[in-house]
Amino acid sequence: MKATGIAAIAAGIAVLGAGAYFTVPQMLQEGASSADYEAPPPQMRRITEAQYRNTIADVFSPDISVVGRFEPDVRLEGLAAVGSTSASISSSGYEQYYALAGRIADQVVSEENWQAFMPCGPADPATFDEACTQEIVGLYGEKLFRRQMTEADIDDWTAVTAAAHEELGHYREAVELAIEGMLSSPEFLFLVDSVESGKPGSLELTSHSKAARLSYFLWNSAPDAELLRAAEAGELDTRKGLAAQVDRMIASDHIDQGVNAFFEDFMHLDGFETLEKDKLIYTAFNRAIAGDAREQVLKFIDYHLLEREAPYTDLFTAKETFVTRPLGMIYQVPVRKTEGWEKITFDEDDPRGGLLSHVGFTALHSHPGRSSATLRGIAVRQQLLCQSVAPAPAAVNFTVVQETDNPDFKTARARLTQHRTDDACKSCHEFIDPIGLAMEKFDGVGRLRMTENGEVIDVSGSIDSIDFVGIDGLGETLSEHPATTACLVEKMQKYATGRPARREDTAWVNRLNARFEKTDHRIKPLLREIALSPEFFAVAAEQTEPDADQEQASKPSKTEKKS
Repeated sequence: MKATGIAAIAAGIAVLGAGAYFTVPQMLQEGASSADYEAPPPQMRRITEAQYRNTIADVFSPDISVVGRFEPDVRLEGLAAVGSTSASISSSGYEQYYALAGRIADQVVSEENWQAFMPCGPADPATFDEACTQEIVGLYGEKLFRRQMTEADIDDWTAVTAAAHEELGHYREAVELAIEGMLSSPEFLFLVDSVESGKPGSLELTSHSKAARLSYFLWNSAPDAELLRAAEAGELDTRKGLAAQVDRMIASDHIDQGVNAFFEDFMHLDGFETLEKDKLIYTAFNRAIAGDAREQVLKFIDYHLLEREAPYTDLFTAKETFVTRPLGMIYQVPVRKTEGWEKITFDEDDPRGGLLSHVGFTALHSHPGRSSATLRGIAVRQQLLCQSVAPAPAAVNFTVVQETDNPDFKTARARLTQHRTDDACKSCHEFIDPIGLAMEKFDGVGRLRMTENGEVIDVSGSIDSIDFVGIDGLGETLSEHPATTACLVEKMQKYATGRPARREDTAWVNRLNARFEKTDHRIKPLLREIALSPEFFAVAAEQTEPDADQEQASKPSKTEKKS
């Protein structure tokens, strides 16, 4: 904004959005849920960069440019979705969000975009149109704050927009400031659980909060007009109405976006943003290939789990995938298309095939200048099987592992075998290395090779006392391992709720596992089962420990005891 007096008005607009955000804790004083399930308290989750971008695209248009920096995600229990409940916004981060909001608002109210986004406007921009302003703030307030706007809300936003118009003298610029304020409000930047009194002594999420939970779980974006309508009509409070909306959302093209968001988080694909490889060793690898490798994993998942509706376990053995011409250089396969994606199918006896042979796994879990059986083994144990791996002890000597040109230990297997002679390293490496060594035919960027330093690579391996050979054998073993599907269910339940593991959720997770098995480990039924679970929406008042003064005040006095 050009006018110097606008800063105070802008601050006032931001405070308007903060009002409802900071009143949530006051609503937690209601009674606890009476259900057998011990529900968690309402929560606040900072929206992720992807959710921010998706929301702007869906509320306004994909043509609106979102350029700027975001606060980094916080990963807890392997998921940024869980970390979002602990993520805050620093003062410098808020400045970035505010700058983002200004750039977006400027595009939304621009002369060329006004008619596309605004339902009305005065003929003379020097005139303030109160009725139109109420319509605009009501429309975008509901979409951006993901809740119904009260008359008081609309009056407040209209008043501050009128103040901006008086200062600026131009209606479009005043509305720009209102949109900027909404986009920089905590109500937009955080997913806030709004609650209301339910059955006697219980809390319930409001219909609009239910809509937000659904949309950010299934679509990773804001509720659309139909979901907001259903929320307003109270349809999400009935099993039939809720099921109708869940089925509609799963059948929508937006489900790809939601499933991709889960697997990006589940598989830590954000690691590609900072992935670096030694350019002298891997001359063919660059940022474009890294981006393609990330997208390839998602296209592979979309094709098998959503288009084919195949079991999740098929991901570890499927031979069909998609490549671009740059990726074809890494996979050493011909790609006819000069641009875009081409579907390919590896032969049954080809060691390539299955998720673990993708560049999106092998390159991501390698060092800048060499492969790493250890990093790959850790990734399988922690990410795909939900098993814990102890951190390396301090002051461990990794020299023998890092010396790839050591004439006495030519292969990674030989170097790791020597490394395990250190008793401090033996137990952990025996737990993870036999998995990663099965992937050693893939170098640090995922290219297939048969030898290392002139010596044939041995890809025999084992996991939990099950022996196998090569990445095909590992894929088959993982597809049959009970922890593989159980881990996916556990991670998806955490992703959906944004909560760390709780003992109270055990029965729910067990039920999800049983349903997942009955549906042959297919993703869409699992999404539906979670979204229709009463536990997904359950909330209860937060229990607080009384302080010492309260405890003392609650004790009867000597006089009271005598009487």
